[in-house]
Amino acid sequence: VARHATMRNSVAKWDLHPFDFKDESDRKAFEASEDVFEWLDKTRRGDDFALFLRRTIFPAVLSDLLHFICEALEASQKAKLTVSYALIRKPLQENLCLLEWIVSDPSSFASHMRTRPQELRSQKAGGWEQHSKRIEDVLQLLGETRRFDAVYLARLRYDKKSEDSFDGVCNLAMHLFTDHAALRTDPLNINFIFSGWDEKLTQWYFLYSRLPYLLFYIRRLTEHVVAEFGKTDPVYLDDIERRVAAATILWWPAVLDDYKSPQIETFVSATAEQLAASCIAQKHPIPTPSDLERMRATGAWPNESSLGVSLREARYKAFALWRRIEKKT
Repeated sequence: VARHATMRNSVAKWDLHPFDFKDESDRKAFEASEDVFEWLDKTRRGDDFALFLRRTIFPAVLSDLLHFICEALEASQKAKLTVSYALIRKPLQENLCLLEWIVSDPSSFASHMRTRPQELRSQKAGGWEQHSKRIEDVLQLLGETRRFDAVYLARLRYDKKSEDSFDGVCNLAMHLFTDHAALRTDPLNINFIFSGWDEKLTQWYFLYSRLPYLLFYIRRLTEHVVAEFGKTDPVYLDDIERRVAAATILWWPAVLDDYKSPQIETFVSATAEQLAASCIAQKHPIPTPSDLERMRATGAWPNESSLGVSLREARYKAFALWRRIEKKT
């Protein structure tokens, strides 16, 4: 029988939230406890417990999400689209939902984790309409209500009835036969099994016209939470934002017209406007297509010298070294 790892016996590897002992009796209580959760229950306020859970669970759930997405993309590269869509369902519906809950309502999240974690399942949140309310709260916290549409993000992940949704496609990929009204298997057919190259092309078009939008959202959510864990060089964050923005602008023209949506078009336009504004603010020209190609690869501003890019890379390495030294001391 396989042994199931638990947060209690693996929490030590996420060395993210140190506690100072209040006094000697507090230290003795910790040493006498079987694990850190027992000690927290006895000695710390609810807010401390919630923060500890947030900092412990978030990186583990994020890691799991990224593993599934990575494997889904690897399968897609090999034209195994059934496997790709089967793998992509869990991170988009379950992992991302939990990360959003951690961000939008940490107290409720901690309370459920403590007593009834099953209530944190994405299915317990209701239909896509209820999911959109949670996502709207997250977008407010991220300051991303202009670029992203909460209703569209919810429908894209949870609405079986919509043709513009991963939920329906993923269910078809996971099950040989389906009887939901919107997904009922046709007579003399088995879901996804008989996909030829024409069908695979449509599956690819949909995957690569929607997943970048969701990945950009996941990155912004991750940056918001990780900012609580420790310092990140703001120059580095701006650099990554430029690279991803440039990649987004270059990606959009390659999306076929039949697979474009108003919500993603708004996202791309707003991203291009933000990038242009940041370039002007730093006294650089608005990037040309060749500037965008270079920016995507190196984070370079338009007309920035190679020396400037190299110095910035050296800054990141120095900052990372300082953080490692700081952590050891």
